[in-house]
Amino acid sequence: MESLKKRLSDSAQFRLSFVLCMAVVGIALLCGVLGFLSAWDEAHELQDSSLQQIASLAKDDLLAPRNSNFVSPPLQDEEASRIIVHFIFPVAQGMEPVSQDAFSSLASLPAGFYTTRINRHVYRVLIEELHDGLRVAVAQRASVRQSVALSSALRTLVPFCILFPVLLYLVADLVRKIFRPIRKLADAVDAQRDGLSMALSSEFIPREITPFITAINQLLQRSAESVERQRRFVADAAHELRSPLTALMLQAERLDASDLSTESRARLMQLRAGMKRTSTLVEQLLSLSRAQSGEVGNLPPVESIAVFTVVKQVVSDLLPLAEQKSIDIGVVGNSEATIIARPSELYTLLRNIVHNAIQYTPLAGKVDITINHSAACLFIDIEDSGPGIAVDKRERVFDAFYRIEGSDISGSGLGLSIVSAIVTRMKGQVKLTAATSSATGLKVSIALPLT
Repeated sequence: MESLKKRLSDSAQFRLSFVLCMAVVGIALLCGVLGFLSAWDEAHELQDSSLQQIASLAKDDLLAPRNSNFVSPPLQDEEASRIIVHFIFPVAQGMEPVSQDAFSSLASLPAGFYTTRINRHVYRVLIEELHDGLRVAVAQRASVRQSVALSSALRTLVPFCILFPVLLYLVADLVRKIFRPIRKLADAVDAQRDGLSMALSSEFIPREITPFITAINQLLQRSAESVERQRRFVADAAHELRSPLTALMLQAERLDASDLSTESRARLMQLRAGMKRTSTLVEQLLSLSRAQSGEVGNLPPVESIAVFTVVKQVVSDLLPLAEQKSIDIGVVGNSEATIIARPSELYTLLRNIVHNAIQYTPLAGKVDITINHSAACLFIDIEDSGPGIAVDKRERVFDAFYRIEGSDISGSGLGLSIVSAIVTRMKGQVKLTAATSSATGLKVSIALPLT
């Protein structure tokens, strides 16, 4: 009961279906009861009419009163269904009635319909006056009449029994179809992405929902404009920072070539390391801005790429970093896969993941890259033997500038944000799970459509 109340309060579609179905049930029951009672009364009236027709035969002398009883043929071979015709002869004045049969009790009754007990059975009896004091009684067993009336009344319920479930199904299906555009609208809202927001269509949507759609479209427009301003600011800031940073690094190189004391040279090394980190951050900010941008007009065209070639280039570029830590890095799986994509995006995507894997894998660790594909999708898994990521933080690490507490690895916290943005642009999926080949470690699984 509580579950039903909760569903009624939570779902307008369920509430509408429930109310309409209850209305159908109520109307069907009311019509069924009225139809049953009407058919019941009509069946009794028809049977009374049959008794009157038989009595009219006696009035027209078509039934001669030669015998005191006339029994009609049985209905459907049931003896109890016979209609009995009994003639009541007049009694001479001062004489006692001669006949003492079961119908003798009817002699004292005036003309009309009666329901009376005769010879241990209840009968429906019609008494009619004929002529010269002669009367006729037409009788039929009440149980037979009830059986015939019940059968006739039940037959009237057959259409209701057929239409009732049909109507319930039609109501539920109609409500579902009415709410289908709203469900599609919800899916369209859920499919909106930063920079790729599109106005929701009000076609086939009920007029009452149109103001709601208009408000959502205005909200999406404001949100897209806000996100675009934020991206433009990040891109502009990164561009503006690139030039002075480059100049500072050149000055630092010149200063490094001059004669400096040991203490000054140590401080210069710290300065150059800080500028290098800042330069890397600026480049990643630019990469993130490009990856998240909804405009593809300035991007290179897509082309057919041999995935193994891109992976080999990534491994080659990062091999010196892996060799510094004695990390075993290799590629396993199907190397024949090709994908329709932008080479720069696929390279950036893989480089960020593999770079992270090498950074967080301890000395003498292992990084494996697996390539597989199906008829429609490319699957790339990068698995390392590092410390891994806690389950509750695997979604957070895709946020820009988020870094796991306690990590002593330097970084900007933008690598996985760039990965997520590129995968979203390529209409793929990225998932983080625990490594399967080591007790610790992280497995990054990427699924990309081949076309």
